[in-house]
Amino acid sequence: MMERRREQKEHGTREFPFQIYSAPDAKDSDLVPYHWHPEVEIITVLQGEVDVTIRDERHVGRRGDVFVVNVGELHEIRGGVDNLFRSFVFPLDFLQFRREDGAQSQWLQPLEQQESHFAAVVDGATPAGQEIFAELLRIMEADDHRPTGYQLLIKASLLRIVALLAGAELIDAADTSHGRPEYQSQMLRDIIEYLNETCTEPVRLPEVAARFGLTPQYFCTFFKEHFGRTLIQHINLLRIQRASRYLRETDLPIMEVGFLVGFENFSYFIKRFREVFGCTPTEYRKKAREP
Repeated sequence: MMERRREQKEHGTREFPFQIYSAPDAKDSDLVPYHWHPEVEIITVLQGEVDVTIRDERHVGRRGDVFVVNVGELHEIRGGVDNLFRSFVFPLDFLQFRREDGAQSQWLQPLEQQESHFAAVVDGATPAGQEIFAELLRIMEADDHRPTGYQLLIKASLLRIVALLAGAELIDAADTSHGRPEYQSQMLRDIIEYLNETCTEPVRLPEVAARFGLTPQYFCTFFKEHFGRTLIQHINLLRIQRASRYLRETDLPIMEVGFLVGFENFSYFIKRFREVFGCTPTEYRKKAREP
C-alpha cells in the first residue's frame, strides 16, 4: 500500500539521485499540496514568506530559514509567485559510505533506518542556520554551473549539513512516529493520495469516509484535526493548485480551466482562487508569464 500511495516521481537520475526544484520549476511549485515521498527534502526560503507544514505543524519561513522533511512525512508548501524557495530532494542512502565507519554507524545509518530523524525547523538567525543556508547556496551554485566533480561538491555539502545539524543537536533519536501510531500515519498518507487522485471528481463525504472505514462525522473530525482544514477546503485547494498549472502552461479559457479542475460554478472558482493566490485567475496568468 505504501509503495502505491507515495509520490510517484523520480528525483534526479539513477546515477545521481539528487534534485533541486528551482526556476523555472519555482513557479510550478508555488503551491505544493500535502504529499510524501521516501526521500529527505530540505526546503530553504530565498525571498518573501513561505508557509511550510510538516506533519501537523505549520511554520512560516523567511529568507535563510531551513526546513527538513524526514522520510515518509506528510508536508505541504505554500509560497506564491512573489515568494521564492528551493527544495533539495535526495534519498538517505545517497550519503552512505561503501566502507562503514563511525560517521556512518553513528549518524547516517540510524537516519536511513529511521531510528533517528532531523528536526523540522532550522532558524536562519542561528549560527547553524546561517552555515546550513550558506551550504545550500553552494549546492545551488554547483548544480547550476556543474564544474568537473560537481557531484562530489554536492555530496560534501550535504554531509556537512548533516554534521551541522548533529552539532546543533537537531538530530533526534526519539521515536519517529512523534506519538502517532503508524497505522494512523499510513491512513493519513492514504487519504491524501486518494484525494490527490480524485480531486477533480464530485466529492461525496459518505463515500470518502466509507472508503477508509470511518463514519462521515468521525472522518470530518479526524481530517480537520490533522490537516487544519475541512475536506471541502482541501479539495478546493487541490483544484486551485491544478488550475494554476493550467493557467501557466496552457492557453485554455479561464472558465474552461475552472470546469476542468472540478468547479461547477465559475463565480465560486474565481472566489476560491482569489483566496489562495490573492488575485484573479486572469491576473495570476499575466503575472506568471511576465519575463
